[in-house]
Amino acid sequence: MPPRYYPFTNMLESSLRIKLRELESDKDIVVVNQGIDGDSTGGMLERFNRSVAPENPHVVLIWGGINDLSTRSTPEEVLPNIIKLVERTKSIGAIPLVLNVAPVEGVHFNETIRKLNDLTKDFSIEKDITYLDVFSELVDKEGKLAEEYSNDGVHLGDRGYQKLIPIIFKTIMINIEEFL
Repeated sequence: MPPRYYPFTNMLESSLRIKLRELESDKDIVVVNQGIDGDSTGGMLERFNRSVAPENPHVVLIWGGINDLSTRSTPEEVLPNIIKLVERTKSIGAIPLVLNVAPVEGVHFNETIRKLNDLTKDFSIEKDITYLDVFSELVDKEGKLAEEYSNDGVHLGDRGYQKLIPIIFKTIMINIEEFL
């Protein structure tokens, strides 16, 4: 059976709308996914001004780097692009939320992922940027992507996204209180 990709944005938007109704807020919320399968952080940077900025977002989830690493870019080569994405997000008046790279089935490749995640975490702490550690939520005891969270050992399946939605939701709610 081919991998099935979970409608991540739909579930996140639904969760946020339910919360807004509970708060009796007259605000509306839309979650837009501007990611492209197989894209790199360089591609994300290239598209940012035409894809993300026109949406006038309050919050931008920056979740990238795995495709860079899979094409043999080093963590030290990927980090500057993540930093530029954070800077561009701030320049349009939005709040950047940096998600680290999720684990994959290959244990040895996860060592490279961990190195990028460590660099990203250090940058986020230094610059007081919200950082979400999705890797720790999805990794198993053997140091690889837990089987129940993926259909193919790389991409998240329904259960993987269901695991992350509450974590991302909580972080977004903390960061958008001022907009409610």
